[in-house]
Amino acid sequence: MEVVSFVSFKGGAGKTTALEMLCSALLARRKPVALIESDENAPLGQWRENARREETWDEACRIYPGGSPQLLLESIVTAEAAGNDYLLIDTQGGGSELNNAAIVNSSLVIVPTAITAADIPRCIDTVAFLDELRRAEGLENSLLIAILVTRFPLALNKSRQETLDKLSDFPLFQTIIRERDALAGIEDTGMLHLALAKRASQSPILATHFRSAMKEATQFAEEITSILEPVEPVS
Repeated sequence: MEVVSFVSFKGGAGKTTALEMLCSALLARRKPVALIESDENAPLGQWRENARREETWDEACRIYPGGSPQLLLESIVTAEAAGNDYLLIDTQGGGSELNNAAIVNSSLVIVPTAITAADIPRCIDTVAFLDELRRAEGLENSLLIAILVTRFPLALNKSRQETLDKLSDFPLFQTIIRERDALAGIEDTGMLHLALAKRASQSPILATHFRSAMKEATQFAEEITSILEPVEPVS
């Protein structure tokens, strides 16, 4: 089982939205996925509640508790025993002992960031902290860290391009998550692939934004699986 944690020292970076996108895309690819709720605001529980009301929740996807380091570790063991291929952890904002427990038990840590003058320095600080923790725990060869650009504007001006260029020396996902109405409301509309199917059956126009968001989510999932499930060469 691959454990993927979403970590950000700054609120509003799109941490939970990115997790929800990846969860939806992996489930659409028929990958068994479970979630751990470590964010004290419990956004994943709220997402599930709203999705059930909209009939856009896959009940095969369980949310496990992760409010303490011990509880988090127990949930990782339980999720793996349940046969999940992926376990996605929504961490607390900032740094904490709980976040550290999630990080050191992960295969991959994703650091979402918007490209603003306020977000990029916090993103760089987050990556520096993660790298220091990785080296302190001797996980240089087993724990991957990468930045995911989120809330990307449809029009990229010179100022934002210069801000984005500051990340050029860091490991970056090729996938970029753009600002879309479908993502702004994902907590209310439920799992992206099921919300898309629901809207596509109602009206092609209603489905347009969801289809574009799902395309990005699929690209993101494909990039994740290519990293964590590399195809071995045929001898």
